[in-house]
Amino acid sequence: MYNVASKPIIAGLIASALCLGGCSSKSAERIGAEQLVASADSALKVQNYDEAMAILDSLKAKYPQEIEMQRQGMHLRPQVIEGQTIRQLQTADSLRAYYEYVADSLKQYFTLVHNPELGEDYDYYVIKEYKNSNLFNRTGIEARVEPSGELRLISSLVGHPAVKHTQIALAPKGQGSFKVESAEVPYDGERNYRSGATEMITFTGAECDTLGHYLVTEAPKDVMLVFRGAKVHSMPLSKNDRKSLEMSYRFAQATAMHRKQALKIDYLNKQLMIARDQAARTAQDPE
Repeated sequence: MYNVASKPIIAGLIASALCLGGCSSKSAERIGAEQLVASADSALKVQNYDEAMAILDSLKAKYPQEIEMQRQGMHLRPQVIEGQTIRQLQTADSLRAYYEYVADSLKQYFTLVHNPELGEDYDYYVIKEYKNSNLFNRTGIEARVEPSGELRLISSLVGHPAVKHTQIALAPKGQGSFKVESAEVPYDGERNYRSGATEMITFTGAECDTLGHYLVTEAPKDVMLVFRGAKVHSMPLSKNDRKSLEMSYRFAQATAMHRKQALKIDYLNKQLMIARDQAARTAQDPE
């Protein structure tokens, strides 16, 4: 029979039931968070850094209220970053050494030219055949590589003033269609220069690298050099002009990639120092 004395018992039972529900929910979250921390730690120990980072990201997203587990995750995270960074450093250092070897192997075919007319500090590499080249006196192209790895291509058209070229292209001999072409450089009196019967254009790497890539990867033996503007003038691409662009393209790519990997190594070394500092600081945090 229900009476007043039964009220405390019923209230206690209800409270116990509520506690069991709430406690089991919290306990499940704690267990889930602990399992993720343990899994991240295991992945870290076997150097599976990407998996460890993914687990730590899941811990942060799923159990933000589990402060103690989050603290442990914060300590593991810089250790994972350290492992990832060391692995990236090893890859970058191998690539740097490879591209340095390629660039050094190609450099023997080049000579360094200093042209004070283009600026006191302006130096560039050209193939040895074009050490004393004078584009004002011939029709063709000459590729140059700056010490930074930037490619430049100079086109020169002599004796055809009606062409007024703003672009060059390459095409297999005997085919009417152009295979690859440079960007257009409108006449401006500077990069696109005309004087008497001579017209010259200086193309940057991004404006002409498709030409170099074509010669290196798929061009046939006989290629036509095409000057395009108000009119079109075509001629066979000479042996030395082809060598100039092919070798310069390879040299520029290797030099630029070597420089890129060297910069990446500097960045990764700084990232490694930050990760190690964070790992040391989180290890000192109170439990």
